[in-house]
Amino acid sequence: METAHDAVMVPSPSQSLKLHDQCVNTYGKTFRVYGFGYFDQRVLTLDPRAMNYILNNNQIYEKPWQSQRMISNLIGNGLLSSEGMHHKKQRKVMNPAFSLSNMKAYSPIFLQKAHQLRRRWLGLIAGSEPAETLDLVHWISRATFDVIGLTGFNYVFNAIENEDNAVYLAYKEMFDLAVNQGQNLRALGSIWYPWLDTIWPTDATRVVKESHKIIYGVGNQLVQEAKRKIMEGTVDDKNSKSMLGLLIKSNLSNTNPEQQITDEDIMDQINTFFFAGSDTTSLALAWTFLLLCQKPQYQTQLRDEILSVYTPPDGDEEPDYSLDFSVIDNLPFLDKVTKESLRLIPPVHSSIRVALQDDVIPTKYPVKLGDGTETYGVKIAKGQFVHVPMEGFNLDKTVWGEDAWEPERWDKLPELVKEQPGLWQNILTFSSGPRSCIGQKFSIIE
Repeated sequence: METAHDAVMVPSPSQSLKLHDQCVNTYGKTFRVYGFGYFDQRVLTLDPRAMNYILNNNQIYEKPWQSQRMISNLIGNGLLSSEGMHHKKQRKVMNPAFSLSNMKAYSPIFLQKAHQLRRRWLGLIAGSEPAETLDLVHWISRATFDVIGLTGFNYVFNAIENEDNAVYLAYKEMFDLAVNQGQNLRALGSIWYPWLDTIWPTDATRVVKESHKIIYGVGNQLVQEAKRKIMEGTVDDKNSKSMLGLLIKSNLSNTNPEQQITDEDIMDQINTFFFAGSDTTSLALAWTFLLLCQKPQYQTQLRDEILSVYTPPDGDEEPDYSLDFSVIDNLPFLDKVTKESLRLIPPVHSSIRVALQDDVIPTKYPVKLGDGTETYGVKIAKGQFVHVPMEGFNLDKTVWGEDAWEPERWDKLPELVKEQPGLWQNILTFSSGPRSCIGQKFSIIE
């Protein structure tokens, strides 16, 4: 297989779009790239058959131990970091909690927080000292934390109004740290040598330790209280429908103790959901607002469509939180805007897997070899990394056409789209296979 000598930075979001196109044009859909030096040769593929095979064979391809350790150090051993039977057991317990009917039941909370955010923005714009700009990512992130607090374990952060809740601040500090630590050599070093954090603690180490103390302290109290009420039969409606309540009920329904997950596992899942579902949603919405601003005709069309089924309240009038989600779900232009935004700018840029054994990855398209010949299938050695370029698949010009934001493209998609991997709408935004995003329905509804 040919090696993309100039593609060392393929995983970097700032370079990947241009480099994906260059490499596909030069080397084909599947090629090798360098990681940390010449001897770290990895596979990067935009071949749909190859990626479907990789993502659906998690017994052969799993997250590298380095990724598992980095994630688990931050948010525990939840779905994002666990592998093998541990992951399978967690997923089995969690699946009932994430059913479509349970997710739809959260619609009033989404509407409540949307209106609260709207009132906050109107107050900032029309106040005695009107704000000239609003940081949408920051503000929407505050709203998504409120949403996950209420839906997750009926916990009130009230972050839209004030950012002074200790648990909220602990999460934010820890997650801000996660965004930057990948570029920190010291942080990377502690993945290979965990003892560094003991003998040479950094500010980041102390932040995580203090944040864990606050989060797990409050979290464990909530878990034990919810568990007690469910077992006694005294749990109220709000707590029984929270993800924590649903998780505990699902877990207790397994009569085989070996099929149950621990209380610590449950807390790790809540942490994982905060980590995976707060800033990703705020980024997706902020980008969508920007794209709508750049094309006012779409903004007007979308606003008119929404106002045809829902009228926002005037002044201090109490909003109607009972709007059925199916009404919103059946708005055709909103549907196309959502699909196109999540295709064009996926909040998660890429992922990575490691081969647990020697293997041959099947391909649809021919693979160019170093001697100029072509073959089908990619030989991969045990321990070799495979990149999962979510953005690359979503923006493959040979499949989707040009990269422009065009919601109308969903009226008539190219035939090749049907072959693309993806849990939702043949895009890789929510990944695919046994490790696909369990919160996909929640995210779309939100």
